[in-house]
Amino acid sequence: MKTVSPGRGGPIRLMLVELTLDEPERQNGVEAYPLLMGLGSMLGWRVSWCTLGVRYDPTLRYRLPPRDLGALLAEISRRKPRIIVINEHLQEDQWTRVKATRARLVHSSLDEGTLDHFADFVRQEIPEAAGADLDSPRLFDRIQPEFRRTILNKTPWAKLSIIRVVTGMRCSYRTHVAQNPYYRGIVPSAKTMRCSFCDLRRMAMPLRDEVSFAVRLIEAACRQRRVEKGREYRFETLGCRLWRRLGEFVETLTRRGVRSAELNFMPRFDELLSAREMISRCLPLMARGGLAMRLYGMGVENFSPAENMRLNKGVTADQVHEATRFMKEMAARWPGTFRLPPGGFSMILFTPWTTIEDLRINVNNIKRCPMIDPAFALGRRLQLFPGLPVTALAEKDGLVAAEGSGLFYNSGCIAKVDRQEIPWRFQHPEVDILWRLALRISSGHVFLEGARSSPPREMLDPLSLFRRAIERAAASAPCRESPTASRATGAVRRRPAG
Repeated sequence: MKTVSPGRGGPIRLMLVELTLDEPERQNGVEAYPLLMGLGSMLGWRVSWCTLGVRYDPTLRYRLPPRDLGALLAEISRRKPRIIVINEHLQEDQWTRVKATRARLVHSSLDEGTLDHFADFVRQEIPEAAGADLDSPRLFDRIQPEFRRTILNKTPWAKLSIIRVVTGMRCSYRTHVAQNPYYRGIVPSAKTMRCSFCDLRRMAMPLRDEVSFAVRLIEAACRQRRVEKGREYRFETLGCRLWRRLGEFVETLTRRGVRSAELNFMPRFDELLSAREMISRCLPLMARGGLAMRLYGMGVENFSPAENMRLNKGVTADQVHEATRFMKEMAARWPGTFRLPPGGFSMILFTPWTTIEDLRINVNNIKRCPMIDPAFALGRRLQLFPGLPVTALAEKDGLVAAEGSGLFYNSGCIAKVDRQEIPWRFQHPEVDILWRLALRISSGHVFLEGARSSPPREMLDPLSLFRRAIERAAASAPCRESPTASRATGAVRRRPAG
């Protein structure tokens, strides 16, 4: 059904504006764009998608250089859209300049975690599309995705941006609250919980089949976008149910002739170990078909059993080391086809409750794991946000602080302007000192004041340097493990791996 713009005598014009950030993990907020393009085309609208590469700004309010702002305004003048959807916020004066074009300017609230709210977003922000049968449980199956876009500046990361294919929620891991002594009395015992620091919500995507939907998106992207010779398409495939059907997914892509594409996945360690046989079967097929697989962003979080239980991660050190061996073996056996994460595994090394013994356990395991960058791991800490179980635990223990350090902490967890971190303090003062040192080591700003000769080689190794600091702190600090932590540690040792 075609929708005509009243008073203008022609089809409605919808323009999507994408600000592509130079940090790949922050290239969010355009997951719905191919579907919005397809929906507009289905309604007979004139649709367009333009892209500007920008540098990441921690304020999440972007100021375009004059040349880029001019290019955007010229594109708006040329296309004369009635509605502009943009994935990031501009600073107020530039936002006003864009609004002055008389188009209705809409900030997209849709991302990988809210794509199932697509119909609600369209109803609220683009009411002209009300006749598109938005309540259909197979809405996404009916839309033909469109990926064609115009890049308005010459930033290389805009041309090579990651395409996110969202088929559902990233992770389905849940445990019963009653299994975790830290959260009894904080979270209702009848409930289940994810990792205690995670705010993923359940998603109900309006589609029939995850594999066919993902394949349709990838096929459309490869057909409609061109990559330079020797380059690859990069897809981040999101959805725990799609991961469980990896074999079927890869077989379908190769049968359809999809080539020169890197598929990125982010499974949990236990999910990876369960899929070893399936991965081993897929890799020969991918190698023959010109596809590659990369695992990225896998979170160890913490090797300490007590800290791990507070985070409710449900992953053991043995699982991490076993998964590391498998990944290294596959990368050696299938070079170029099975690719290791460029930044290694992620961690949450410091929490409000961290003890010296927790740090010892972590340092020993980081030393064993070649997939963890020690300098990066040393600078990682927990972030607290409203409404999460781990935040409630910190509040109960009196570890929420009135104000933070004021130092910007560069984390991908803050992707929205209105998301504010809750500051916290360390329960143990000696760990606070170790955190400050770890942050300096991680940042490469350690200075040996007063040194008259070159330091020993081991002093240049961040892990060795930090281990020495831990032992010095241990020599002057009492054992501080609480009875609750002791009981929790025992529970972790007895609990089967999940």
